[in-house]
Amino acid sequence: MARGAFARLTVAALAATCATFAEGAQPATAQTLQRLTVESFTLTADTTRPRIDEPFHIVVTLHVLQQVTEIDNLELPMLAQLELLGDERQIVSGSRDTQYREVITVVAHAAGTIPIAPATLQAVDARDSRAKQWFTNSLVLRAGIGADQILRSSGSALLVGAIVLFRILLVLVGIGCIVLLGIVLVRRANRVPVAAPTPEPSPPPPAPRSTAQRLNDALVVLRAERTRQAAVRVRGVVWEIFGAPPGATLTDVLSRSGAQDPRVRQLLVALERAAFTYDADLPAAIADACDALERYDGAT
Repeated sequence: MARGAFARLTVAALAATCATFAEGAQPATAQTLQRLTVESFTLTADTTRPRIDEPFHIVVTLHVLQQVTEIDNLELPMLAQLELLGDERQIVSGSRDTQYREVITVVAHAAGTIPIAPATLQAVDARDSRAKQWFTNSLVLRAGIGADQILRSSGSALLVGAIVLFRILLVLVGIGCIVLLGIVLVRRANRVPVAAPTPEPSPPPPAPRSTAQRLNDALVVLRAERTRQAAVRVRGVVWEIFGAPPGATLTDVLSRSGAQDPRVRQLLVALERAAFTYDADLPAAIADACDALERYDGAT
């Protein structure tokens, strides 16, 4: 696997829908992006129920209406619950389009639900010449143990146990017949109904993550990765937390009733600045956004 692919696999994808860059983004930022017409952008897996310790594949597929030799600014989701085994990228260019396909080989070592966040792509939309960010769909995988794995792990023990059991059964057959006859006679004499065992209650489903937990996750991500891409993703998550629809601007979010709190307004403005400020101001803007997240989280 190329170093760049492994590095991109560690970035957390925290947004769930496609969000367009704000009108105030600096032209210098747009000039660094490819000019693409995105036809499709999907995230799939060859199984939604992987078996523990058995490799499977997660596939990112992108189709654009340009002939290109590489795809820039494509970020893969964070796969913290999976072990990465390999990565393979393929670009097939036609006369008028390009098909990009990246196959990530992974393996799960624990049973349970594994959420996979969307992959993201930043580019200039060739349709309207605006800088935008696209998102794939997300995935939810459920890892478990297969029946064949259970049989393989217990096969040798079953063989030894079967031999011992067979010998014991030869001795117990006669005793068993006598005991069975005694049970039949006792039941005929005392017909007492046997109550059915009470089934054990199923465990409650895991509680959804609270707003405070999601904001704390956003703060952890922004502190760990102080980049514009991380700031854009965190901004999208906070927008969603405060009920803003996809594609909403800062003005739209500030006009909502939940944004009247001064702490909320300060947080929204700081994230907007961190996502779209000029490069020289980016470190200070991200630091202010982290402080605003921390103050809001501490106050709540």
